[in-house]
Amino acid sequence: MKIKLINARPVPMRIGISKRLLLMIMRTFIFLLCTTVFSFNAELSMAQEKVTIKVDKEATVDEVFELIMNQTKFSFLYPENLFKDMPKVQLKKGTISADKLINQSIESGKFNVILTENNTILIKEAKTQQQIQVSGKVTDEAGLPVAGVTVLIKGTTKGVATDFDGSYTITVPNPENILIFSALGFATLEITVGNQSLINVALKEVASALDEVLVVGYGTTIKKDLTGSVGSVKAEDIQKIKSQSIENTLAGQISGVFVSPGTGEPGSGGTVIIRGLSQILGDNQPLYVVDGVPIVVNPRVTNVGGEYPITFSGTRQNPMLSIDPNNIERVDVLKDASAAAIYGSRAANGVVLITTKRGKIGQAPRMSFSVNTTLQTTSNSRDWASASEWKGFMTTLAQYDLDTTTLPDFLIPIVLSSQYNIVNDPDNYFRDANTDWEDLITNNNAIWNQYRLSVNGGSDKVTYALSSSINEQEGVLINNKFTRYNFASSIDAQVTENIKIGGSVNYNYSVNKTSGILNLNDAGFRPDYPVYDNAGEFTFITGFYSDDFNPLGGLGRNKKKTIGKNIFGSLYGELEIIDGFKFKSQINLSSNDDDTESFVPSYNNGYNANAFGRPGATLYTQSNISWSASFINTINFIKKINNHRIDAVLGVSWDQSRVEYNGLTYRGFPDDSNLINTGSAQFVEFPSSAHNQNGLNSLFTRVNYIYNDKYLATFTARRDTSTKFGPGNRSGFFPSGALAWNVHNEGFFKNQNIIELLKIRTSLGKTGSDNLDSFSYLAYYNTGTFYAGNAGITVDRIPNANIRWEETNQFDIGLEFGLFNNRLNGEVVYFKKNTSDIILKVPVPAETGSAFWDSNVADVSNKGWEIVIGGDVLSTKDFNWNSSLNISFIKNNVDRLNGGSTNGGLNIGIFEGHPIGSIEGPVVVKIAQTQAEINALNAASPTGIYDSNLRLPGDYIFEDLDGDGRYTTAGDRKVLGDINPDYFGGWNNRITYKNWDLGMNWTFANGIKKDYEVISFGWNSNSWDVNVDKLAVKESWTPENTGAKYARFGSRSNFFANSRSVMDASYIKLRSSSIGYNLPKNLLDKLSISSAHISLSGNNLITITNYVGLDPEDAARDIFSTSGHTARQSGDDGSSYPNTRTFTLGFNITF
Repeated sequence: MKIKLINARPVPMRIGISKRLLLMIMRTFIFLLCTTVFSFNAELSMAQEKVTIKVDKEATVDEVFELIMNQTKFSFLYPENLFKDMPKVQLKKGTISADKLINQSIESGKFNVILTENNTILIKEAKTQQQIQVSGKVTDEAGLPVAGVTVLIKGTTKGVATDFDGSYTITVPNPENILIFSALGFATLEITVGNQSLINVALKEVASALDEVLVVGYGTTIKKDLTGSVGSVKAEDIQKIKSQSIENTLAGQISGVFVSPGTGEPGSGGTVIIRGLSQILGDNQPLYVVDGVPIVVNPRVTNVGGEYPITFSGTRQNPMLSIDPNNIERVDVLKDASAAAIYGSRAANGVVLITTKRGKIGQAPRMSFSVNTTLQTTSNSRDWASASEWKGFMTTLAQYDLDTTTLPDFLIPIVLSSQYNIVNDPDNYFRDANTDWEDLITNNNAIWNQYRLSVNGGSDKVTYALSSSINEQEGVLINNKFTRYNFASSIDAQVTENIKIGGSVNYNYSVNKTSGILNLNDAGFRPDYPVYDNAGEFTFITGFYSDDFNPLGGLGRNKKKTIGKNIFGSLYGELEIIDGFKFKSQINLSSNDDDTESFVPSYNNGYNANAFGRPGATLYTQSNISWSASFINTINFIKKINNHRIDAVLGVSWDQSRVEYNGLTYRGFPDDSNLINTGSAQFVEFPSSAHNQNGLNSLFTRVNYIYNDKYLATFTARRDTSTKFGPGNRSGFFPSGALAWNVHNEGFFKNQNIIELLKIRTSLGKTGSDNLDSFSYLAYYNTGTFYAGNAGITVDRIPNANIRWEETNQFDIGLEFGLFNNRLNGEVVYFKKNTSDIILKVPVPAETGSAFWDSNVADVSNKGWEIVIGGDVLSTKDFNWNSSLNISFIKNNVDRLNGGSTNGGLNIGIFEGHPIGSIEGPVVVKIAQTQAEINALNAASPTGIYDSNLRLPGDYIFEDLDGDGRYTTAGDRKVLGDINPDYFGGWNNRITYKNWDLGMNWTFANGIKKDYEVISFGWNSNSWDVNVDKLAVKESWTPENTGAKYARFGSRSNFFANSRSVMDASYIKLRSSSIGYNLPKNLLDKLSISSAHISLSGNNLITITNYVGLDPEDAARDIFSTSGHTARQSGDDGSSYPNTRTFTLGFNITF
């Protein structure tokens, strides 16, 4: 037997090991992709492989096969003398397909040609034998039949298709034949027939990269027909990351989309920024559209008299909680103007389209039940000083204060009483306990249980889906529990041949209970105090106004409860007027209500009692009520004439929304635990209320034109009319255009088998922003003033009738490619986005009665690159490893302010010529070591004082940047960094082996700067009854630790951000990892179960960073961050609810 089998030569690969893990990950990824390219199994059919014959000649069959093997991936297997009596083959100059050349070579004989595995062509003499009849049934992974599956004999054109119940019958000539099972949306499967007469198969669902259906504004499109920039995340990737809210699950999955999880508080949402920050005052988060229902996460609502949001004094629940992430089918993110412009004035920050799961046509009823149990711990610890470390540190600080004071001796025990007692009477000042307060206020191994039940299915006319879920989540801080109930349903019915109707509803009811312990700063009580005193009461420290209880006895006994109720739904009707013309009308309604009660017992209210004469327990209440409605009517036109295809939509919509706030304070309750309802209060104080109502009317259109699947064009336009602007500026027009060229469909690309997809696309367009104050062109009136004892009102600000739309112009150009039968694919995109006419506060003459008014004055720009590369690293019958890497480089800049400011002339985090979220401060030259060093600087200063905050050794010496011989805040501060990463991205992996699956999601960001305010503000004054972390003990200056990195504790030079406190917050994170197992189908069939899956997953498993705080993604919780003032999130004062590390055991079963 002669075997002619050519194996691919091994390709040597070298990869360097970098010290930086990010570079290692990227290099490893590139290595794997290169390995992929060089290790493909050539699964191309014989018809696709081409053979070039240079001159006319005669050749033996063996010589022909040698020629084919030299130019293709095929090898041959046949008896040695099989073709010895065959005539020579006449070869003609030119190019011929491998299958034609083989048939031409052996056409005079009777042979069976069989293409087997590994691209080996088996040839043997044809013998008279009875052919094999094979039958079976094709199902999906859930055991449901799949109709229309092509069953093909490999290497031939002979095949059949499965019928409605998935059954097929086919006759094959040889046992060596291979059957290929293929269908749109499923992975292709190959099985050798052998002696089998019954072959049942289960196909795995997988979407083709080119045929994947993407959701765009008011419609869908196929990826290969897309001209804009759209990123997508599918259900299986969403469910890998454990989160109550959808935002956090997008981290690292889409290029150009930067996700910060915010905090680990149950129910909290993340911040999503698409292609950089554009808004200085408004919200930087995108518009969310869920099944056609628009949702604004942070509506901009301002109190009369200031910029603070009306939701400041209470809590507003995350409106995205109305969607259970497990009920989401896919998320599509519209990034460029071509994709997003159809949403007009709400699309400047991008659009996130969320599609929930629905039933499928012809699907038998399917019921699924899942249960997940999660263990949660804090992802990091503050590492507080022990009692002995704290005592030693306090003694050192106290002694330094006593040594450097200029007070007369008789005043020292009075003014510096704590320092004096620590040094001279430590036995009475210090206690004997060693209490780890962080351990006591954290709830390690907090439990989160989730139960979900869903039913879906459909006939040929009606589809339906219902799901409900219960989440019971303990927080990682004590006395925190979050309970959430979700319900979702949808139905779609083809009433007649031309009429279709349907609707959906999503409802969420949540209860969030917390105490006053909201972060790990609350563990900073004196470690030498025990929890209880000798009488069994909570210990406390006597303060000037009131007693300061330890965290368990003080903040731990405060009570706060927020009840959230979110519901949104839609109803639609669709009429097919004639072939290709459809009219659709849809009504959307949503409501988001939450009520908050925060109770402070009397023993925690001493400050108000003694300082302001308001004794007794206090109950703070707030109610937020918001609703929105929209009515959308569209006409869709789809027509193909020869090589021309048009897909167009024309629509009109009416939108209205309202946000209302009411707040009251109750005081004077009979006790601190039972009679604490509002009716039991003696006093009702500080009533406040506000509301905001908006209207938006819109006309919009989009036209997609495709010629011969080569040339694509998209044009969109939208006209919005808003109540937020004056009569002359109410309407805005937002057009866009895009062109794309499918180069791979050109004739000159036909004779190659490497490039499957090569598309060049570009777009240009305009979007807008209306996330502004309502009726901002009118004067606001303020109450609370009195004249001659009578209540009155005052004009709060000067109206500006010329206020107009903020506009964003965006340019895009990109290249998409798919190689080796789309085993390797990627995308490279450059974009430039300019936002102009940003509304800020501009000074006006004092004679007007106001200092500022609102005006369109500022410009911000973003530009950058987005790169995506991925594919199947290894793919065999039982094993598949899919890996993808995305990385984005975005440069943000405030181009012009033109005298505008964010509030009252201040521009915190905003500097012309620098990115949004910049941090300004002095540059530290060194730490002063001696008084003589300080005196020399003062002597050289023209004023006799170099820096008023440079008083003692241990203080910072700041650089004199303007060269005037001294340090001043006006001339010697510079931008030290900003919150924008130089680059960020994600590395995502999905591995399957038989019944096993493994997933990993890495995220990274480089170049972020953050002010660690624990140092820059927390260390600026000595508090003798508060613990410090070990960083302060080891790295703050003392006379015994002169080589420390940071200034002395209590230094006034440490009162603001500086070059030592502003630090690198770059990171690499293993955001999620999971492993799962599908129970064997033969076992499940006996139990009448379609599928069962067991999984173990973890979130936030590894963080690699140089940041000294708890988490590089933490941000200071302040009033601005809740209203979308992203620039104010540049600081971290340790007040964020700690991020969590989770481990989840899950079980899902489908009947």
